[in-house]
Amino acid sequence: MNGNSITFGWLDWSVLIAVVLGTTLLGHVLKGKARGMDGFFLGGRSLPWWAVSGSIMASQLSAVTIIAVPGALFREGGNLLFLQGTLLGFVLAKFLMAWIFVKPYYERKIFSPYDFIEHRLGPGASQLSRGLFIVSAILGHGVRLLTVALVLSVVVDIPVGRSILVIGIFAVLWTLMGGITTVIWTDFILFAVMLAGAVVSLLVIMDGLPFGIAEAVRQLDEAAKLKLIDIAADPSKTWTIWTGLFCFAIFELAQNSVDQVITQRMMCCRDYREARKAVLGSLGVVVFSLLMAAVGLGVWLYYQHHALDGEAAAFLAGQPARAYPYFIVHALPAGVSGLLIAGIFAAGISTLDSALAALSETTVNGIYRKWINPAADERKCLRMSRISVIGWGIILSLLAYLAGRLVQNEGLLNLAYKVPVLTYGPMLMIALFALARRGSFKGILSAALVSVAVALALVVLKSREVISLDEFYIYPISCLVFAAVAAASKPCFQATTPE
Repeated sequence: MNGNSITFGWLDWSVLIAVVLGTTLLGHVLKGKARGMDGFFLGGRSLPWWAVSGSIMASQLSAVTIIAVPGALFREGGNLLFLQGTLLGFVLAKFLMAWIFVKPYYERKIFSPYDFIEHRLGPGASQLSRGLFIVSAILGHGVRLLTVALVLSVVVDIPVGRSILVIGIFAVLWTLMGGITTVIWTDFILFAVMLAGAVVSLLVIMDGLPFGIAEAVRQLDEAAKLKLIDIAADPSKTWTIWTGLFCFAIFELAQNSVDQVITQRMMCCRDYREARKAVLGSLGVVVFSLLMAAVGLGVWLYYQHHALDGEAAAFLAGQPARAYPYFIVHALPAGVSGLLIAGIFAAGISTLDSALAALSETTVNGIYRKWINPAADERKCLRMSRISVIGWGIILSLLAYLAGRLVQNEGLLNLAYKVPVLTYGPMLMIALFALARRGSFKGILSAALVSVAVALALVVLKSREVISLDEFYIYPISCLVFAAVAAASKPCFQATTPE
């Protein structure tokens, strides 16, 4: 059997097409009647917290969790150590976000955290944050688009580039159709599909094993797959309790507080109390991550007792991120496999359309209305919003294609988390300075430039094996460098005058 050739029948294709087209139709129906910039980018600030929460979870899960988590456990030496980041840093960051940032963000009717920064620190700091966000969004979401394209290339033997094109077209269509409202409702629907798919996969795996849970645990433990905690203070390790508590917490707090892809959803709620519920409700991602970890362990066990032929085994050994989609189309009943692949496929679309909505808002409010056409009315801004959605769709698709040519064999789970390593530290620090209403643009700019330069230098030194430092540690290092440089600039610690 050819490891790249997977039997995906007409029934599976029918279900896949029905789910994608059905979700598109439902997104159109639920887009509501909100008009203008407020409606396109924030859903009229009237969306229910539980829908927003589901959308946040769907966006953060994306194909990275659905594909890469089982792949990380399937590969040789894979274990549960990565959950330290989810169980420690993720939970800590969500609570910090809910109680530190949410209420201040709702003091004004703003579109993004960069508007908040502008109100507290001025336009210079705001534009700096927008620029850093654009860089991190371009890089990070290019990788996420690639993960889904790889799935489609496994299901049918088509080039990854063509897969990227199909996903990009649907993502642009969903975003143009109803702005953030369509994005949120389609995300919510797809999260339910993803959750159901994970449960079905686990049930099929348990039914296909010739033993019970106790024996499964014994075999997994014997293979060192259940290793969960590592307390080693070794900065060269990716997953330890320290990276979870400090590095991953900073990454996750930055993602929630200053990454417009996530923050934009939170701002669609009616008030800060509803937004706080949405943020805390998105802790459900922890449950889903544990569920996907169980699926990943189950897939490994399944193929220990349902041996792959030599070519397929070699294929998955070299591409462990494709293990779960391979299992879906080989082990699940026809139709069910189509539903699960549709969920993964649509998850990739929802992740990309989230990025398109966020990048469009940043482009229009941060660039077009400030520098190109400050006198533009709502009609012109909405037209520019749609044009920018199409433009960013093309850019991210091209980047994903290039990334696929360069890094297909790298662990996608680690890669997706490491992409924003240059920008998240200074972005978070600027937001914290804005909360404190302290900072001059000169001091903040200097601190940001130095912290990015240090982060880039560490990445280069690691790639050349000059130092043994995991990229996750660059998050706290860049924050400390920012604070140190800012401390050297006395004006940076002077209180700004609130508006």
